[in-house]
Amino acid sequence: MLENIFLMEDNNGNEMDSSNCNTYLAYPDENDTLFDSKEIVQQIIMSQKNVVEKNYPTEHFTEDFLHANSKAIQVDGVNLLIIPLPYQYILGLVFDLETNPYDYRNELIRLFQEYLMQSYLDTFDNINKTDKIKNKSNLLLTLFIDLRKYDDESLVFLKEINKVMIDSNNNPLVKVFVYGIDFAGKSSLMRLLSTGKFDFDYFQPTKKFRITNVKLDSGVKLICWDMPGQKIFRSDWLRGAQASNLLLFVLDCADPERFSESKEEFWNMLNLYELKSIPLLFLVNKTDLADCKENPKPIIEKFNLNEIRDRDWHIVFSSLPKNTGISELIEWMGNQADNLLLINGIKNSEDI
Repeated sequence: MLENIFLMEDNNGNEMDSSNCNTYLAYPDENDTLFDSKEIVQQIIMSQKNVVEKNYPTEHFTEDFLHANSKAIQVDGVNLLIIPLPYQYILGLVFDLETNPYDYRNELIRLFQEYLMQSYLDTFDNINKTDKIKNKSNLLLTLFIDLRKYDDESLVFLKEINKVMIDSNNNPLVKVFVYGIDFAGKSSLMRLLSTGKFDFDYFQPTKKFRITNVKLDSGVKLICWDMPGQKIFRSDWLRGAQASNLLLFVLDCADPERFSESKEEFWNMLNLYELKSIPLLFLVNKTDLADCKENPKPIIEKFNLNEIRDRDWHIVFSSLPKNTGISELIEWMGNQADNLLLINGIKNSEDI
């Protein structure tokens, strides 16, 4: 499975080597620990040295050229697919050791030929450095989401009614799409659900897209897609939401000045045809930071929740530091998962 994506560039415009080449961006792991190993860096450089040093013009980067020059390498315990891009850049995909990187080559090249290459080339037009970095971040985010979707689509789906994914061990996977604007507490919630831990300021709003696995007592695994809440990333939410089984919207009730913005984004997603009928949990978070009494009526009225007619929905109030509302959240998702498996004729993993 795909774990990370990075862009590498020639910093000095000279011949690339491990001393003047580094990651320009990485997603979703920004720590760049991969590049602590000089051996890994050198192998990446050597795999594309001839292409990058010749600095081919953009018209050379055809489908055949990308196929011929993409390389799979495994070095120092890291599994990579490396592909050259115009302007002396190298794109790298990082996989777990059980994955064959060449299984992704055709899909990667298809995505570039379809729309990503033009987006990449547009980044180098007359725009300032900040916008270039933002555009490249968006590119990596988009590519990561699309390739993770490719992962999902390679799994087996059951019936068309709210499809259930099945992993290689015949275990059902229920996909939860987690959304809400920045600072709502989505990533902290996912960490609490997966590890039981909460620390103040553990997460800051970032460009990161995360997938968190939460195993229920029933044995069903929830695959939670936590999307960045910043405005520039919201146009990509639908890519992450497709093929979801449950929706989880997170509201920061300690920031009522942004309620209108939250309401707009909430309904923008809920009104999409692709998400019709998918059950929804509306989580009112950060009750410990606000005079936000656990009275659903004002929230229901403010967000027009009574106008929801096409799906099951439920509202929960939560405080992550106090661990309140979490058991109710898990219980609701568990009941929805059980109902989903029942619809698809599954009692447990042995019945698949």
